[in-house]
Amino acid sequence: MIRVFKVEGNSLYPHLKEGQRIVCYKVFTFNKIKVGDFVVFTKSPHGLIIKQVTKVHKGQYFVQGTDPMSIDSRDFGYLHHHDIKYKRIF
Repeated sequence: MIRVFKVEGNSLYPHLKEGQRIVCYKVFTFNKIKVGDFVVFTKSPHGLIIKQVTKVHKGQYFVQGTDPMSIDSRDFGYLHHHDIKYKRIF
């Protein structure tokens, strides 16, 4: 399943800019996720979030924005594969 998301905020600037649209596909258990991938996941109370995978450790993913004030794994820890809903295609 393909989905288009509109970037809100600048937590991944200069990789992704405010208002930019990105095309993603739905992640299933067989999809591989690696360092450098941009992934979409849900975190309460923030809703959908997109971040870049910066570390992979035993099937868990550390995701970060480029902005030091970004809400990311520095706040909530590693994500599991099943937490990740979409992966950016382009």
